[in-house]
Amino acid sequence: MSAEYKLVRRPNPYKTAVKQPLYPCFVPWRTVRLDDLARMAQGRSSFSSADIKGMLQLLQDLIVDALEYGQCIELEGIGTFGLSLKSRPVMEEKEIRAESIRFQDVTFRSSKELRDRLCTIQLERSPEKDPVGFTPEMCEQRTMEYLKTHPYITGKVYRGLCRCGKTKAATDLKRMMQAGKLVRIFVGNAYLFRVPVDEA
Repeated sequence: MSAEYKLVRRPNPYKTAVKQPLYPCFVPWRTVRLDDLARMAQGRSSFSSADIKGMLQLLQDLIVDALEYGQCIELEGIGTFGLSLKSRPVMEEKEIRAESIRFQDVTFRSSKELRDRLCTIQLERSPEKDPVGFTPEMCEQRTMEYLKTHPYITGKVYRGLCRCGKTKAATDLKRMMQAGKLVRIFVGNAYLFRVPVDEA
């Protein structure tokens, strides 16, 4: 599966009629949250989802503690966390005291290893403004790629994945069920779709 981008025109700093160049901007189709990470990691390790969530929470606590004590944190292969600060502008050091300097944000600088692993990423233009959207074949390919790292897919996730509405999502999912590529299960008050067990 590839990542998506859109072309955005740079704002004109001089407020003139001269057009500014376009530049590519990453378009995430979904936000992966803690539960998602724990579920994906569970499939690649011997730890349970609860164990992984606990470890990630512990990691967050340790990062906060280190930053509060004036340290930066380097996670080898991922990157380095630090702090950015803010204050009113001054010309001389004596014009400001420590009480007037505040925390602004956590900074992150990616590691060379992480950048190297992503430098060959495949990119495609986002169909955000394309009324045609993805073809059924493209939607099926995206669905199967998604199910390689997730136990099931919901209709809502499918609509985000394939940039379509409820009617098209229902039609596509029904077609994949009829072809034997998906099965539907009912959990709680929602329908979930997964790969048949003998093909998983």
